[in-house]
Amino acid sequence: MKWGAIALVLPWTVLTVVCYGIILLGGVVKDIGRFDLTPSLAHFATGFGIDWGVRGLVFTGSAWDSLFTTLGVAAVAAPVTTALGVLAGYVVSRHAFKGRRTFEFLTMVNFAVPGTVIGVAYIVAFNVPPLEFTGTFAIIVLCLTFRNMPVGVRATVAALSQLDHSLDEASATLRASTSRTFLRVILPLLRPALIASLVFSFTHAITAVSAVIFLATAKHNMATVYIMGRVEIGEYALAIAYSSVLMAIMLACVLMIQRFVGSAELGRRPLMAA
Repeated sequence: MKWGAIALVLPWTVLTVVCYGIILLGGVVKDIGRFDLTPSLAHFATGFGIDWGVRGLVFTGSAWDSLFTTLGVAAVAAPVTTALGVLAGYVVSRHAFKGRRTFEFLTMVNFAVPGTVIGVAYIVAFNVPPLEFTGTFAIIVLCLTFRNMPVGVRATVAALSQLDHSLDEASATLRASTSRTFLRVILPLLRPALIASLVFSFTHAITAVSAVIFLATAKHNMATVYIMGRVEIGEYALAIAYSSVLMAIMLACVLMIQRFVGSAELGRRPLMAA
């Protein structure tokens, strides 16, 4: 059984390593598309060039604007998505009220709708006053927040299903309010769900294509839209270099999120020596 599982997983592991290796290699050679493997960092200079001007540091690369916008959107959307997902999951799991199933369905319906449909729908819905958000930073954040919220909801529901209701009842017996119970008792035990939601929301906000391609503009461009634009005009090397930068940034950010949030450790504590 062990070797059968290894034989099944190994080809996909090798394929993944090769794909990522091509991306990393393509950014440091002249043109991997034409098999010109001459070492070169010109693509990074084009996309992420930095110069020292009269007013100080100047970001001269063509990819900086889209990168800063993407990181800003991800930094705002990820915690908001996680907070809304955890709260919605807690309400669905711990409270019985009329219309609970309908509410749970509505929190999950975003996953059933294609991203292209969501992007067009947001343009139509927020193109007229009083909610005229089309072409702004806010509409991208809103789209990614509600697009990724189902992950936080399901992660929270799964985590809460492993926590006995007696924890809530014991807190209520000690005259703690619902909000205090959630913040002091439940939330610390939901760290795995928080990590899963934060990581998914952040990485998906950076790599999303289908919905944001309709919402990005020249002023608020996204990394994936910039990469697709480079590919369309044949600048594959620059697109690959940008992709390798995104991979490094996402890896660093995921490690920082895990380090900051920490992990929940459940189980018996060892007895202290007398």
